[in-house]
Amino acid sequence: MKCVFVCLFLVGLTVAKPAGDGDNDRGCRYILDRCVEKCPVGTHAYTTGCSYLTPEATCANPNPKQDTRGKLCDFSACYCDAPTVRDEKTNQCVSLDKCSK
Repeated sequence: MKCVFVCLFLVGLTVAKPAGDGDNDRGCRYILDRCVEKCPVGTHAYTTGCSYLTPEATCANPNPKQDTRGKLCDFSACYCDAPTVRDEKTNQCVSLDKCSK
């Protein structure tokens, strides 16, 4: 009986997800199927797969529309988490009222 308990405990340790701060939950920016950059805090991974691109929300365009002129395959980027937008002058994620003038 002790052996069963120990075996189950060891199996549990090998399949348990390590506790962390959620860094991996944001995703990565990929090039040729390789993660080349983990998305920084305040951002998340965005990819088109093989579909239409929706640009990242920016200070100049806080409500971007999907570009349906043509499908884009294998595009990936780290987009700012809502409700922040990308400040094109500083390249930082900021709230709309904090955009550079």
